[in-house]
Amino acid sequence: MKKSQPFQEIELPLFRKLVIDASALAKKKSTIYGLVEFDITDTFRKIRKYRIKTKSPLSLTAYVISCIGKAVETNPQVHGFLNRKNKLVCFEDVDLCLPIEIKIDRHYFPAIHILRSVNKRSCLDIEQEIRKAKEQGADNNEYRRKWKYIRWFLSLPAFIRKLFYYYIIRNPQRFKKHMGTVAVTAIGMFGAGSGWGLGLLNHTLEVVIGGKSHKPVYLKGQLEKREFLSVTIAVDHDVVDGAPGARFARDLRELVEKGYGLNP
Repeated sequence: MKKSQPFQEIELPLFRKLVIDASALAKKKSTIYGLVEFDITDTFRKIRKYRIKTKSPLSLTAYVISCIGKAVETNPQVHGFLNRKNKLVCFEDVDLCLPIEIKIDRHYFPAIHILRSVNKRSCLDIEQEIRKAKEQGADNNEYRRKWKYIRWFLSLPAFIRKLFYYYIIRNPQRFKKHMGTVAVTAIGMFGAGSGWGLGLLNHTLEVVIGGKSHKPVYLKGQLEKREFLSVTIAVDHDVVDGAPGARFARDLRELVEKGYGLNP
């Protein structure tokens, strides 16, 4: 008699439907990717000095987010949206969508947190908001209120959810309110070593902060050990051409490597 192989059936968490829906919408984007590396050797020294002077913690994620806000402000087309009249809508404020992992119903869930006007805020201010959101987690009253409606929404048939998504997407102001104008994902915090991530693009611009690595580099005739950050820049080619995307990447690199905003 043939023995059955042991296995385990696990109920799929309800919130996975959000990821499935987001994946379906992302497939409709004309996404182009840029895989780049930033030399953060000198930047890390400045971050350590900044921590000592301010007596406050500062993560690399918060610092890079502040640089993204400034680079987008300089290149507003990269977070523009096409409206129903096929006009490009570019916002003054850079509202950044950042997934923060929280625990709901015994499962971990990437809750969306919107950091408003990151182009007008210091990296320390951004750091404090991210830490507060992580510490509150599912106890955050806003997340609790949203989760109540999300559970109801996810119980609806897929075609009804799809109509709602298009209702949001086709209005830039509405999309900005609920999803921000730029998406950032930080995957480097979950493991050591270098590496890039290719995310699901539902915004015009998404930046994936990847891993860190050390490499030998010749500087002024001498071989030095330098630290590099892997960064993925993804843009919707229907909205952003290669040249504006390259200028954004250039400006972001310059800001990150020169230690933008690290003078307390």
